[in-house]
Amino acid sequence: MHIVVCMKQIIDPEIPSGEFKVDFEARRAVQDQGEPVLNPYDENAIEVALQLKDRDKDIKVTALTVGGESSQKVLRRALAMGCDEAIWLKDPAFETLDSAATAAVIAKAVRRAGNVDMILCGRQAGDWDMGQVGTLLAEELQIACIPMAYHVEQKGGGFRVKRETESGMAVLEVGLPVLLNITNSSTNQPRFPSVKGVLMAGRKQIPTFSAGDLAIDAEIPKRVVVEALTLPRYDRQVMFIDGEDGPEKAAALAAHLIKMNLLK
Repeated sequence: MHIVVCMKQIIDPEIPSGEFKVDFEARRAVQDQGEPVLNPYDENAIEVALQLKDRDKDIKVTALTVGGESSQKVLRRALAMGCDEAIWLKDPAFETLDSAATAAVIAKAVRRAGNVDMILCGRQAGDWDMGQVGTLLAEELQIACIPMAYHVEQKGGGFRVKRETESGMAVLEVGLPVLLNITNSSTNQPRFPSVKGVLMAGRKQIPTFSAGDLAIDAEIPKRVVVEALTLPRYDRQVMFIDGEDGPEKAAALAAHLIKMNLLK
């Protein structure tokens, strides 16, 4: 069985807001700020794949990403965690793709890899938070898609999948091929790479595929156009509520909130 985990490298979402910068002309975040990290939800997806591999040694797990030079870091981390192989889709034409175009490019790579039984994607990326690539990829490949999944186990000839819903948890049984959008849970917290894993990951060759390798000759069309990108601005005001004691201050605070139409 072959599992492909799709990953993305993003700007660290924990970067202080005062240090976050936007290139207003390019309408994108400045890419060299802070330390780039593996998208957290993608780490959960890797963990789910590795848990399946722990229970069945015949499973092969391949990490796949689309990106520039710095993307090699996330692939090395995935290999160090326990993935068997990695695929790097690297081309200048891939640097400004929207969700639909990214899904189309990954679909071509999955078809080229051949014999892929299961695809795992993080539920959303920690930069744009769109959560679209996984479902669009399933549409491109014409396979079933289960969103908000967090636990997978083999059952007979298929798999049992637990997923979050608005009313609680749903348990589904599904055959292959299938794509799962993985969310975080206490059951799929990512493992730390071992020292041996880091050393082995550093020696592994990572095959790269360009647009030409994937038979993408024409310009990749975009369905989403970013018209503007700005940083939010917040106005802060401080007001002291006077009063002799707690009840008096509470009454003054309530009166002020009513005046601001925040309390009725």
